[in-house]
Amino acid sequence: MIRLSGESVIATLRPRFQTEVNTWDQSRSSRRYPGVYQIEGWRSPVPLDLWLWPTQRSYTGQPSAELHLVGSPPVVDALLEQLYRDGARPARAGEFTLRAFLAGRVDLVQAEAVLGVIDATDDTQLRTALSQLAGGLSKRIAEVRESLLLDLADLEAGLDFVEEDIEFVHREQMQARIGQALKLTIGLLKQSDTRMVSGTRPQAVLAGLPNAGKSTLFNRLIGEQRAIVSDQAGTTRDYLSASVEWNGVPLDLIDTAGADLSAQGVAELAEVMRAEVLQRADLVIWCTSTAIDADERTRDAELRQEALRRGANVIEIWTQSDRGSIPSGSGLVREGEAPAEPHARDTGQAVLAISARTGAGIEPLKELVRSHLSRRAAHHGEWLATTAARSRDSLDRCVAGLQSALAACEARVGDELLSLELRGALDALGEICGQVQTDDVLDRIFSRFCIGK
Repeated sequence: MIRLSGESVIATLRPRFQTEVNTWDQSRSSRRYPGVYQIEGWRSPVPLDLWLWPTQRSYTGQPSAELHLVGSPPVVDALLEQLYRDGARPARAGEFTLRAFLAGRVDLVQAEAVLGVIDATDDTQLRTALSQLAGGLSKRIAEVRESLLLDLADLEAGLDFVEEDIEFVHREQMQARIGQALKLTIGLLKQSDTRMVSGTRPQAVLAGLPNAGKSTLFNRLIGEQRAIVSDQAGTTRDYLSASVEWNGVPLDLIDTAGADLSAQGVAELAEVMRAEVLQRADLVIWCTSTAIDADERTRDAELRQEALRRGANVIEIWTQSDRGSIPSGSGLVREGEAPAEPHARDTGQAVLAISARTGAGIEPLKELVRSHLSRRAAHHGEWLATTAARSRDSLDRCVAGLQSALAACEARVGDELLSLELRGALDALGEICGQVQTDDVLDRIFSRFCIGK
């Protein structure tokens, strides 16, 4: 398949393309034309199908065509050389998508998603790229931007009539609208952070007190002896990671050191590393041993709640179910049976009993983790990691601008200063979708594309 785009597409094809439809070059609708293409010096023409978009209703926003022919390299090369002689030129990397962006057919977020579709290596990455290409993320950003544009229009209309003392919008209403825009933008920023730090595979982290059976469970879940297992507390000082795939969901499973806030020396470094891993995790599997006493159970609950307060996505399990009894009122399902409605942010009750030694509950746990990560991917899957990284600074500046605007509203400062803060936030949002752009940003994005995209 050879793609062409530009105002002179039909003029380039007209002298050498022949089809039974003599008026093909005058059509104003998209259509396929079976025919032949005459290459200079060849005795016989090349049979092919011409797919023609004669108006601006094409991917690039220009007249476009595709030549579908046999995949013989000599034939394709000869046809390309003929097109070059007739005035066409080779496309630069990403030029078709760049033209689509410049014509307003896609925004910058969707343009990056085209590359995401090309580079996707698994179903999760492909779904994320397709979601972004479909415009879900762009729509959310556009809604915030449209709201801010309306606020700015009201403010500047009021500035035009400042001597008449006409108030186009009450400050309380303006404050509420800016606060809502700030909330939505912070949500976008948090989601972009998740995409940036999680990489291409989601991370599930085993966490809990020392000797909660995390390393034994880690070995059982990955199917090999990677972690050192001992009855002595603090055996795990570093964290271990293994790549697994459960029912089509790829993930990195991580075993961390037991939580010990009073640790010193090497153990203190392990605690810092554990906290960093939990911060990056897409899912925290909090392991509470059935063998701990009442004091340890209280400490375990405090640490688990601390993880929840920091925004961790936590599921809770009872481990070592073969070694101790389950406390009454724990909300526990039967051993080895997954709950009917798994939940990400529990109220402090365990949801599954696990024995890594006997294997009880292992498969339901895998399904529970897979279910959480699938739902979380659907929620956060609007961001590609590359888009999240590019947009981070813009979102930071937008949040800062909206926070300043909110403070200006509360302080009842002049509309001129409030308008200035809103303009800064709008410009930052515009950079994400390409409403505000610079050549170096476009060069960085489209230089990563392959030829013909």
